[in-house]
Amino acid sequence: MNVSQIGRFALVLLTGFGVFAGANLSWQQITIGDICPMLGPVPACFVVLAGYALMLVSVFVVVRMRKLLFFAGWVPVMGLASIGVVLELLQGDICPPGPAAIPQCFISLAMVVLCLLLFLKFVQTGQTRDKNDTQG
Repeated sequence: MNVSQIGRFALVLLTGFGVFAGANLSWQQITIGDICPMLGPVPACFVVLAGYALMLVSVFVVVRMRKLLFFAGWVPVMGLASIGVVLELLQGDICPPGPAAIPQCFISLAMVVLCLLLFLKFVQTGQTRDKNDTQG
């Protein structure tokens, strides 16, 4: 397994976990209610689920669509996680609790930053490999 494959695998695992966590929170929002902060009429966890799903799909699409899909998912998740962390620090009790009572927006912020780093590495090594394949 080369670096590009390892980065891709790690990105798939991380975004897959994000989809799972977002789906779990979304399901709780639908069945129980009042789990996620609301963005107007839309629960934030729905936006997070869609964002992680777009990031996951970006790994499997053709190269020309990859960046568009990844960043279409990454920007809202990063924005929500960043705002959630700031509000959690200032006001408290904004984000749903996660493992060990850590607010999930903290976990999501760490995950989305790591997703960006993995994606950039994946794209960089993939482009280098593509250039080498066309030259040789």
